[in-house]
Amino acid sequence: MTAMTAEKILYPLADGVGSVALVQHVGDDKSVVNAARVSFGGDNSLPLDARDEKLIRYLLREKHGSPFEHNLITYKIVCPIFVDRQMVRHRVGVSKNEISGRYVEVQERVYTPAEFRRQARSNRQASVVDEEGTIDQAEAHDVWAGAWRTAYEAYERLLALGVTREQARGVLPQAMYTESYWTFNLRSLLHFLGLRDHKGAQYETMLYARAMAELAEPLFPVTFGAWRDLQAGAH
Repeated sequence: MTAMTAEKILYPLADGVGSVALVQHVGDDKSVVNAARVSFGGDNSLPLDARDEKLIRYLLREKHGSPFEHNLITYKIVCPIFVDRQMVRHRVGVSKNEISGRYVEVQERVYTPAEFRRQARSNRQASVVDEEGTIDQAEAHDVWAGAWRTAYEAYERLLALGVTREQARGVLPQAMYTESYWTFNLRSLLHFLGLRDHKGAQYETMLYARAMAELAEPLFPVTFGAWRDLQAGAH
């Protein structure tokens, strides 16, 4: 089953710019079951039943992954470059096409955190909420805004001087927004969510992962329900 959808859009960063949109999907929980049952010639077009649901739980629990690969979910994702660069590490079962700063002028769209976080003392790659108030939030916002405005003005000046887009973009910061089409199969999506919707993940990336899950879960409700039960048991 292929479904082209009117775009359903979520805004993970609550700034009206960063977004996750469901573009299309192929397959459902029954396609997972049929991919598994074809090994024994047992695939069928009957409605999903309790026996099928039990099979999905078994496949996930025993890590039989290939039946979850015969489907796809395509998103259009608008996110800060630093979020995109964390996501792009996931390449198995994932396809990506990104807007190119060689072909189009980069828009003046920049992510600014609502609040800045501190570095976690116990984890070099993690951050924590600044509950102690050690960060001067107003000054941090001024520094952030000043940096990206200076960089974007330099970008525009280089373009005005006749410098090619592919070089001029080199001065832009990682807070600039980029946009891509991302296509996952269900196996790769669950793997992504397990790593990125996690307390050790970067906060902004975690928000995107949760938005992606929110859009995908209604398409594969039995698989997601079983997966969430297993995730809860793993913690």
